[in-house]
Amino acid sequence: MAGNWAVSSYSGEFSFETKQNLRELYLNRCSVCEQKRVSPYGHPEVEAAHIHPAQHGGPNRETNGLLLCRRCHWGFDSGWLGLEDDHTIIVADEDAAHGYEYFQQFGGKPLLSPTLDDLQPEPRFIQVHRRLFGFESLVSGDVLTIGGLRDSQTRLVDGRRLIIEGGEEDALVVNCRVSSVGTQTVRCEHQTTLEKRPETVAEPADPRVDTQTDPSLEGLEKSARTIKSDYSGVEQKWEWGRLFRTTRAQHGLSRAEIAAKLPIDGTSKNQIQRAERVYDMFPNRDFEGPVLSFSAIAELQRAFPQPEDARAVYDCIAATGVELSVWETRAWVELLLDDVSVTRETVQQSLEEHPSLSPYDHTRGRKLDTHIQHILTVHAASHSTVTR
Repeated sequence: MAGNWAVSSYSGEFSFETKQNLRELYLNRCSVCEQKRVSPYGHPEVEAAHIHPAQHGGPNRETNGLLLCRRCHWGFDSGWLGLEDDHTIIVADEDAAHGYEYFQQFGGKPLLSPTLDDLQPEPRFIQVHRRLFGFESLVSGDVLTIGGLRDSQTRLVDGRRLIIEGGEEDALVVNCRVSSVGTQTVRCEHQTTLEKRPETVAEPADPRVDTQTDPSLEGLEKSARTIKSDYSGVEQKWEWGRLFRTTRAQHGLSRAEIAAKLPIDGTSKNQIQRAERVYDMFPNRDFEGPVLSFSAIAELQRAFPQPEDARAVYDCIAATGVELSVWETRAWVELLLDDVSVTRETVQQSLEEHPSLSPYDHTRGRKLDTHIQHILTVHAASHSTVTR
């Protein structure tokens, strides 16, 4: 069955915090060979590796990451090593090339598990890796996110030339659907341009590190209270999400265990999970001003459990410049999930058929039907981007 691997934007390097979290989760051991390699000066010599490659839109979070030594990292990124959905290690056919028999010893063995079960590598990222590196075949109908384009062409990680037909010349990142697969060339049909090439390329910003945040258990409550005092809305949830994720990775604690240690309003197990999902949605802290409140973002999270899907919807709303209330967001989500032809009439009908939706936005004192066109605009912008 064709896979849909669409994301909202092109990703790059793991953040400083995510790299550190992966080191903590795997106890500075390579998750393939399980060796704890250090330099002569005692520094851990292990690296954070994407499962779903960053150059093909893989997100920058722990569930799309492994901790690998340099040799196993090269083996994983060059197609010698792959994973089954149950995290069993698979190795490329030994007849494919000579000289790297070293990796054969790992075939059929389990991957080293992280210290937190909820941050295990996700099967959907593992499946993308298998297809891109030849452990399974790409098939017509697969939807890929491709970055680093030059003149509508690039190369897949296995070296095959990928040609995107019908795309824009200045596109940098696109969603495309595979139309034909060959031994040397893969052709795709352009679907959506996610990012255009900037006129000038700025130097990447340094990772945002807040040295005042203390992820130790002793400093956890103080840090959480400071964040609650200094931030509000989405910013507060993002800062909390980063703090909780880092603390949990460092100490191997579940969300319930963290919640039990924090006598602070808004830090229940479920609320900690929501805060971490905001952190996953915006790995670069790139939320766009007051377009959506946290309550409205929570509506997106409710409907789209995967952070990249919720982020894709958010990006489409932000692109319109239209501020949507919680009720408007909920109404639009209901529309988006209905597989119907969307017109003004079907929007109005959808609003009337969902008794859970208030016909009146009490927070702003206006009727929802005055914003039908806005909802339609957002729906049209996101129609080919969101994974259903």
